[in-house]
Amino acid sequence: MKHIRKIAGLMLSVAAALSMAVPAFASDYYSFTTDAPQDFYGSTSYEDVYGSQYNYGVRNVVDYQVPELEYGVQSTTMTGVMERTILPGLQQTVGTGGSGYGTAGGGGPITVLVEGTGTGGSTSTTNPTVPTTPTYQQPAYTSVEGMAYKDGHIGTVKIPSLNINMKVWEGETAESMKKGLGHYSSTSAWDGNVAVCGHNRGSKYVIGSIRNLEQGDIITYTTVYGTRTYAVETVTVISNTDWSYLQSTADNRITITTCLADHPESRVVVQAVEKK
Repeated sequence: MKHIRKIAGLMLSVAAALSMAVPAFASDYYSFTTDAPQDFYGSTSYEDVYGSQYNYGVRNVVDYQVPELEYGVQSTTMTGVMERTILPGLQQTVGTGGSGYGTAGGGGPITVLVEGTGTGGSTSTTNPTVPTTPTYQQPAYTSVEGMAYKDGHIGTVKIPSLNINMKVWEGETAESMKKGLGHYSSTSAWDGNVAVCGHNRGSKYVIGSIRNLEQGDIITYTTVYGTRTYAVETVTVISNTDWSYLQSTADNRITITTCLADHPESRVVVQAVEKK
């Protein structure tokens, strides 16, 4: 009996020793609390958001926090973000001092704000502080169908002051610009706004020098329908995503675009209006 008690006591001692060697539970080593703020979803209470009570029937803080857009700009949320685009009938105004080609701080050529019918039209000088409402005119358009000469070109553009004399080929493609100027297929081929493009450099046919054109310089465009003479009205630099100068117009004009050397995100655009 005495031996049994001795063995039982020894077993209890061993069990106690083993219990001290067993690792602590995982909960002793890990914390299950988070650092997330208690107020994960912020308050939408008017008082919490604006720091004042909402007064019915009178002006409140929120009434003064509506973003405004300057005249000539509209907003759209089609892509999920606020964008700014030029309203139809207006073109961008760009600074003309310093260096560059028509960009802010630019020297040279010219920049104008044209307001009138279509995407251009006649310049309004009645009262520069009170925009006049232009009379709507149907944009003009001529299909390229039936305009091709025997070799396939649809017209010829000449700019005497730059010694440019190039044929125009249908399509704003590299293939067209290898042979001269490419015609933007989405634009008119005769009446209205005729838009063409060409290489800036690195090709047999280049028109990078159009950035040096000045207001009043002459451009001619000859097709099976005859020859039109245009006077340069706008020379400026735009984003490569700006297509506003290609919009249809009620008057006859020609728009010429090319790349800007070492600035792949930009384009030089020249727009000339038919001389009357």
